[in-house]
Amino acid sequence: MGKNQAYKAMQRARLGGASAGPDEIEDGMVDGSFHSPEWHAARLASLNTSHTITWEEYKKKQKEEEIRKGELEADADRMMREYRAQLDAERARKLSQGRNHSSSKSKHAKDKRDKISKKHSSRKRKIFCI
Repeated sequence: MGKNQAYKAMQRARLGGASAGPDEIEDGMVDGSFHSPEWHAARLASLNTSHTITWEEYKKKQKEEEIRKGELEADADRMMREYRAQLDAERARKLSQGRNHSSSKSKHAKDKRDKISKKHSSRKRKIFCI
């Protein structure tokens, strides 16, 4: 006899409780379940048909995700190599033209330099003319 069963037997003897069968021992506690027995049966049935995956399915899924992730990383690496090759080709093309063939110079910048040089030259003339 376990400790709990001995304690309940002692309580029954002390309280003079009715003799109950071994399956249903009356301990003075009220059944506190909120749901009906039908609900509990349906709940147990739904737990038996769980939606969890097995360990083998999990491992297979993880391998597939690793392969997909590896493909994405390889694709990103390939795109980066292509981009670097494009930048290197553009740099080589610009360097092959030399220093005085910059395409970034515009007519506007040249006009501005001419204006500034004319302004300075006119100031020099005014100083000498006085």
